[in-house]
Formats: sequence, C-alpha cells, structure tokens
Amino acid sequence: MKGHNGASHRVERIASIIRRDVSVIVDGLSDPRIYGVTVVDVEMSRDLKYATVFVTVESDEAKVLDALNGSAGYIRHELAETNSEMRGVPRLHFVVDKSQAYYERIEQVIKGFHTDENND
Repeated sequence: MKGHNGASHRVERIASIIRRDVSVIVDGLSDPRIYGVTVVDVEMSRDLKYATVFVTVESDEAKVLDALNGSAGYIRHELAETNSEMRGVPRLHFVVDKSQAYYERIEQVIKGFHTDENND
C-alpha cells in the first residue's frame, strides 16, 4: 500500500499506531500462553476494517497464535480505549511472520556459497 496519495499514507499511519499499541497491550496480557511475542508489522485492509498483525514467537507458535486470536476481541477493546480518536478499530488477526526465518535461511545459503567457493 505504499504510495504517495493521502489514503495510503493514512493506512500506513494507522498501521504504525496499531503496531505500537498492540505491542504494548500484548506485553501486558496475563495469559500464560502468550509470552515471547514480538509484534513485527501490521497490514491494514484498504477500508481499515481489518488488520493482520505479524508476530514472532519464541515458543509453540500454534499455541501462542490460538491464544492471541482468542484474545483478539479483548486486544481490540483495549486498542479502542487507548485510541479514542480512532474512528473505528479494525478486527485483528494474528499470524506468525516468516520473513525473518526466510532472511536467515538466505543468509545461510549465501555463507555456504562463499565457503564452497573458497574451498575450490
């Protein structure tokens, strides 16, 4: 959604606010299943009604995602309390961000390539 028009700038700004505030809310949750969670990014739908929250997880991804998505209504409510100026608070859906693992794998492949090159 990157671009130079006002609508995409608004979407990016709201995504940034949601990323910041959801991170704080998740850190404060008392659910023992939710720990080691880092909010990495948020992608908004064009109509701002839905937000996909990308997270990294230190433990059992499935268990943590179930707990996060089960708490999405509460997190959304807290988000509304925190941002009373926001016209509407989007529905939240949590997913694991796989990009970090992807970039780490690419780095391993590149390092392996350079090691193989030096052995020839």
